[in-house]
Amino acid sequence: MAKPAKRKIFKIVIIGEAAVGKTSLVKKFCEGSFLEGYKTTIGSDFYVKNFSIGDTNISLSLWDLAGEHRFKSVLPTFCKGSNGAVICFDLTRRKTYIRLTEWIEFLWEITGLIPSVLVGNKADLADLRVVETDEAKEYAKQCGMDYFESSAKSGEGVEDIFKALAKKIIEEG
Repeated sequence: MAKPAKRKIFKIVIIGEAAVGKTSLVKKFCEGSFLEGYKTTIGSDFYVKNFSIGDTNISLSLWDLAGEHRFKSVLPTFCKGSNGAVICFDLTRRKTYIRLTEWIEFLWEITGLIPSVLVGNKADLADLRVVETDEAKEYAKQCGMDYFESSAKSGEGVEDIFKALAKKIIEEG
């Protein structure tokens, strides 16, 4: 008789400044879709994605959190109980990169040191890029995170982010 597959359920928060592409990233991963011009997330949006890694069935509960500072007071409620985090910035807007430390400290104050990955989004906008790969990789390394670049528009790197984070949670669990 075949051994039943293991099942793991993880709560993942997606955080970062407003308009870095968090919603686009999650929708691309969960639904395979991309729309120009999403409306600002108010509080949070919730998605679920199921997939397998080897003989383990993974269910990710993805919490897409608002990036506007006026919503920051409600975010701790959504972060509690998280198993992992995707911390995003926009490769074409340095201000979103500079504010990463603020987001990481905010998150880890609530959750403790949970497995996290750093994501530079909008890689398809190469002509507008202001944050270089080596700089972001070094920052991620200092924070103990893996670094990924993605394009929610083209789908480049999107699946890799979430699968790598799930593996990291399993390994550190």
